[in-house]
Amino acid sequence: MTALITIIVGRLGISRLAAGAVIWGAVALFASGAALGVYEFIKHKGADEVRAKIERENTDAIRKGIEASRNLDDCTSAGGLWDFRRQRCSSPPGGDR
Repeated sequence: MTALITIIVGRLGISRLAAGAVIWGAVALFASGAALGVYEFIKHKGADEVRAKIERENTDAIRKGIEASRNLDDCTSAGGLWDFRRQRCSSPPGGDR
């Protein structure tokens, strides 16, 4: 660090205090930039993971919905009665309606 301060003092002709302030300012700028870069990387990685999880859940819900509608169609085609509370096909009620 002392060597950098000496080089800046020799090149720019400013005091050692000002050269030290310039170097520490550059270090602070670099450190904050690195921290911001890491933060953005983690934020986007987390967002991608959440987005992928939501897409998997949506795909699963679509598949279950299609399966349920097919079961309902199969039940009514066979003359059965769909029990929505139990999510299954019941036999048709006996007797006249």
